[in-house]
Amino acid sequence: MAFTIIDPKEFTTEGILLEDAFLEKAARYNWAQFQGKKVLVRGCGSTIIPPWVYMYITGRLCGVAKSIRFGNEHSNILVHRAGGAEE
Repeated sequence: MAFTIIDPKEFTTEGILLEDAFLEKAARYNWAQFQGKKVLVRGCGSTIIPPWVYMYITGRLCGVAKSIRFGNEHSNILVHRAGGAEE
């Protein structure tokens, strides 16, 4: 199954997640690029990412993405599927 991947590390500053910088980057981010796509929010990496960041990203993707999964390409869980759409 092919996914379009979003990695929370994209929002870090020199490998550190700073809340104000994250929110600024997220406000400018092109969320529309995920329109109708199966999205994988990459998790479980070596960078420490607070849980609220994953919730924020998932919230921004709801209503845009066809489906949202959390994890990696080999092991992930479905967290949202738009309108009963099939995977």
